[in-house]
Amino acid sequence: MSRKLTPRWVMMLLVAAVLILPIAIAVILSVSALLGAMGDTTGSCVLRYIGWGCGILWVIGLISLVLVQGLESLVGSDEADE
Repeated sequence: MSRKLTPRWVMMLLVAAVLILPIAIAVILSVSALLGAMGDTTGSCVLRYIGWGCGILWVIGLISLVLVQGLESLVGSDEADE
C-alpha cells in the first residue's frame, strides 16, 4: 500500500512559494530603494519591513520544503525495503 505522508498540494504550494518569493522580495526592496531615493522615507521603511517579512517566509518555506522532502524519502525508502 502506497501512502504519502504529505498531500501533493502541500508540496506544490511550497515549491511555488520558494520560486515566487525571491522575485517578490527583489521587486519590493527595489521599490523601497526607489522611494528612499525620492525622499519618501515612510514608504521606503514600510516596504523594507514587508521585504524582510517576505524574506523570513522564504527561509521558512525553504526549510519546510527540505524537511518534507526528507520525510518523504524516509517513508519511501521504508516502503521499498518491504
